[in-house]
Amino acid sequence: MKIFKTTLLLISIFSTGMVCAQTVNLTKKVKSETVAKISASLKANYIYLDTAIKMGSFIQDQLKSGSYDTIQNPAAFAARLTSDLLSVYRDGHLSISYDPLFTSANGKTDTIMERERMLKFRKRVNFGFDKAEILPGNIGYLKIGGFFEPDSTAKIMTLAAFRFVSNSESLIIDLRNNMGGDPRMVSFICGLLFNQKTHLNDLYFRKDKSTTAYWAIPDTILKGFHNMPIYILTSKRTFSAGEELTYDLQTQKRAVIIGETTGGGAHPVQPFTVGNGFVANVPFARAINPITKSDWETVGVKPDKAVPADQALDFALRMVNHK
Repeated sequence: MKIFKTTLLLISIFSTGMVCAQTVNLTKKVKSETVAKISASLKANYIYLDTAIKMGSFIQDQLKSGSYDTIQNPAAFAARLTSDLLSVYRDGHLSISYDPLFTSANGKTDTIMERERMLKFRKRVNFGFDKAEILPGNIGYLKIGGFFEPDSTAKIMTLAAFRFVSNSESLIIDLRNNMGGDPRMVSFICGLLFNQKTHLNDLYFRKDKSTTAYWAIPDTILKGFHNMPIYILTSKRTFSAGEELTYDLQTQKRAVIIGETTGGGAHPVQPFTVGNGFVANVPFARAINPITKSDWETVGVKPDKAVPADQALDFALRMVNHK
């Protein structure tokens, strides 16, 4: 399996809140260098080459026209660049950030300090599991805010949460505030929900034109979920890997989706340093569902039962109790 760094938005929010190094002086030269390197990074890595070229040309034209001349704050410059790029194509995963702490290590985040910080963060958010409850009527309820890399520690937490609700007669998985994560954890969770090996999703990588397949491998211990009715709650905030779990289960007719159409982000993203403390978060791959041959990029996942997000849980409970 190809290993890559997808953006878990929860982690991104955590990282950008850290104390940064000395702020760069936004000279005309710095702005020019940054725009040029962003354009080059997009051209080399973005999933759609033609769109990457258009994006790069647009911010270069904006630079030449003087649109960036009055911007003196690096964070404001990053925000403006992001806005301009998204005006060409609204890819919810694409962004420019100012993070000199990231670039001070030459982009190498796999350090002992970083691993320790990430472990503390994962523990603080309980590995993405916000709630595990048994609701009246023996209905299992899991609220998951994000999906972490399925290493041994994360798998233990995931299995513990699912084991708690394993004697339920039906299961509600609340993804209304799930902002994404690692697709390998999505596959791991699906292994708990399917009774046979199931092809869930493919990721196509533009740079080397390769494809990685993701499968649900049935769990041999928690078999109670294999035929249990599943209900997924969604909102407009449901994004990225949260949408993938929703889409995978919907296309396989394994769950009923209740709530709002999701955010529409199907492109895994990786941070690339572009100099002067700036980081280009560039989507470098796209999802291809084996059933639809498409994905949920920009359009989102449409629910089977469309209701306002704040009413989705009550609606699901009524459905379960009615059945």
